Amino acid sequence: MYMKWLPTLVFGLSLGIVGCGSSTPGTSGSGGSGGATTGTGGKGSGGSATGGSASGGTTATGGTASGGHASGGVTATGGTATGGTATGGTATGGTATGGTATGGTASGGAAGGSHGGGGQATGGSAAGGKGTGGGTAVGGSSGTGGAAGGSGNGGAPKPSAGCGKTDGLKTLTTGGSSVAGAPSTSMRLNGVMSGGKSRLVIMDVPADYDATKPYRLIFSWRQLGGSDTGNATGLHPAGAGPNFDAEHYAYFGLRREALNAKQPAIFIAPDTDPAGALWDYNKDSVYFEDLLKLVTDNLCIDESRVFTTGFSYGAMMSFGLSNGKASKLRAAVTMAPSQFGPSAASGPIAYMSTTGMSDGTCVWGNATSGGEGCVMTHAKANGCTIPSTFPTAAVGSKKYVCYDFQGCMPGYPVKVCTFDGPHTPSSVDDGTQVGEDGLKAFIPPLAWQFISQF
Repeated sequence: MYMKWLPTLVFGLSLGIVGCGSSTPGTSGSGGSGGATTGTGGKGSGGSATGGSASGGTTATGGTASGGHASGGVTATGGTATGGTATGGTATGGTATGGTATGGTASGGAAGGSHGGGGQATGGSAAGGKGTGGGTAVGGSSGTGGAAGGSGNGGAPKPSAGCGKTDGLKTLTTGGSSVAGAPSTSMRLNGVMSGGKSRLVIMDVPADYDATKPYRLIFSWRQLGGSDTGNATGLHPAGAGPNFDAEHYAYFGLRREALNAKQPAIFIAPDTDPAGALWDYNKDSVYFEDLLKLVTDNLCIDESRVFTTGFSYGAMMSFGLSNGKASKLRAAVTMAPSQFGPSAASGPIAYMSTTGMSDGTCVWGNATSGGEGCVMTHAKANGCTIPSTFPTAAVGSKKYVCYDFQGCMPGYPVKVCTFDGPHTPSSVDDGTQVGEDGLKAFIPPLAWQFISQF
């Protein structure tokens, strides 16, 4: 499995291609390719991934609203419950319910924006900190948690034009082909046109697809040296390890998490033009919109719940879309992002990112560059309270630390998780070992938790 991607990556690096860095809109690459300025990037995605991190932190209960807590560790309640059941304000598309808060009263609020997210629950005081707008969830050895909050799961679906089309799936898949090693539900579509060219893309539709049920739609963007096929088969780009297969790690493990939660989603894995090239924001953001229209015209999609995710160069593409196409997306989850595409957010969007603190390819950076700069872009755009500092994982700790920004616009949380590890989307986090595992990786459950709150 390691050798499958290595020749492509080595070839790319031999041409001076890098996987992360600053790029302006319209360039076909980043970090020095296509005339872009060199940012914080280094080599392309891949390399030997040896880092790992272990789950830590205390999960504080602050309401039934999902999000706003650190996965892993023991669950701590915030003292004697004094609150009752709090019902949120009216959300666009539905009524948000704040839920019962342990350790404080959870109060809902009107959901913001046109996405129809539920009201935001403001948690009470729990385990050493009062969380507002998602609370402070701090993992690692400190074990301090904040009150749970964030966006509720309210909001009525926005059915796409494809809802009710019984022949829509057949229309999309006619002439397509199965993908060796991918789930049986994944298919390479035939000749999707964009910009006058036939483009590569793989689509995964639940086996029991119901044309009357609006589904979440998740775009999954591959890394440098990867492919749409590797995305669908669960082939890990950065190193060898167990459980990197379709069952456990297709679409970065999110398909597995969705199925386990009994909330199957539709996945789209695009590829570049030509295959193996760098993402080009100007060209590929148009491809994103073409794919979105194609799928929503033929399948039953909840247009208020469209998401984007990716690793490394795919994270950069997702970050670019989170800025330039915020109105088309409910949330973005980026794994090892760096600046790419538009430099400023065009509107609020729920945002989560992860970065290894030993990542020398897409580095953590600072408040204006690298992974931290990406997070700060959306924290500011979403009106979050900007702290003077926030906790990050310590190198050598074998742990991850998540922080949920406080005070964000209702329905638009911002979450960042750092971990003791290198350039990888699949670091193990058990406090005792380093390495990668498609099943034990801590990011897929956290990413799904973030997505499924909407």
